[in-house]
Amino acid sequence: MPSLSSSRAVRAAALAAAAAGASFVLYAQSVNLRPGLYEFTNTSDLQLPPDVAAKMPPQYLEMMKKPQVSRRCISQPDLDHVSRQLAEGKGGESQSCHVTDRSISGSTVKFTSQCGRDTAHFEGTFAPESFQGTMVSTSDKGQTVTVRIAARRVGDCS
Repeated sequence: MPSLSSSRAVRAAALAAAAAGASFVLYAQSVNLRPGLYEFTNTSDLQLPPDVAAKMPPQYLEMMKKPQVSRRCISQPDLDHVSRQLAEGKGGESQSCHVTDRSISGSTVKFTSQCGRDTAHFEGTFAPESFQGTMVSTSDKGQTVTVRIAARRVGDCS
């Protein structure tokens, strides 16, 4: 059975991946992303203290290293909603997250968001039907999660 600290590490990795996906959508309209069905590939790299890693079952560590593939519909209303959130400085779905720094230059997007005591830095590039980027999230306990995300439009939403 995993320890409480290893369970928190797994949750941190999952939250970082979710935040990264939400953050991509956050900037989608600003870089003219086309609405549609997107396939996301997320790869996480969680830097755990050696004592925590030693307590985790090997299958958890292996599972966290494997790319996670999912599909998500990004509609025009989603893009419109996210545009309003950006204007208000909100970071994604959570009311406790705030974008503290952001820049868009051509197809490159950079931002920093603060969610509670955790800080995430994102940098990525967007095209009309794809995007990719890296988010590095650091917890108040010093744990770092790096999430690499690539997404491509695979069709229309059903």
